[in-house]
Amino acid sequence: MRSCAIIFFLSLFYVFADDDRLGADAAAIPIASFLSTIPFQQGTITKFTDQDTEKLIALAAKLHINVFELLDCTFRYIEPLHVRISMSGLVLRNLQAKYDLGGDRVLAILPVDKLSYLEIGAVFSSEQSKMDIFLDSVHESFIEIGTAHYEIHCGFKMLSPRTFSLPFGISVKKLFLRAPLEMLELYEPGKGAIYVKGLSRPKRWNLDVITVKN
Repeated sequence: MRSCAIIFFLSLFYVFADDDRLGADAAAIPIASFLSTIPFQQGTITKFTDQDTEKLIALAAKLHINVFELLDCTFRYIEPLHVRISMSGLVLRNLQAKYDLGGDRVLAILPVDKLSYLEIGAVFSSEQSKMDIFLDSVHESFIEIGTAHYEIHCGFKMLSPRTFSLPFGISVKKLFLRAPLEMLELYEPGKGAIYVKGLSRPKRWNLDVITVKN
């Protein structure tokens, strides 16, 4: 029955979508349908298996959403259940042989190549945030408005629909100045805006969706 429901929702969204990028709001229901098949336990951290992670990435590719929209949808489902999940960076890197996770721009913002693991969901202790990113080492990557600098432990203290806010451990360097990142907003399907302290306007980008490689 769940498989039939997922197919129904996919068909419905493809008919009514303005283009092939659904965005987080439209994708939230089919993502929730998939996550409902995983036996979460309230108040615990669930480590995604290789199979869980690949199935979720494959569904995101079918829905034509990007990595951040996928994380947004996942958080919307698990946080009210008082559940937290952990995804392996190694598993995500291995999946890049089959899936394009969004190209250079997306991977510059979320450094999968240096990712040890990522946790997202409910917060059980003062050491946790809504989204915690743990890297193998300090990382820097060019994101067009400057060079993004990531500490080994970084992330976002707050998540809400289409918004990653209160970041920590992430800053942007331009020339001799460094300013903290303030927010990542998914303002339209397939599009994101980065807000940096001191910049009057956000930098807006197309954030490529997850696709299956040919």
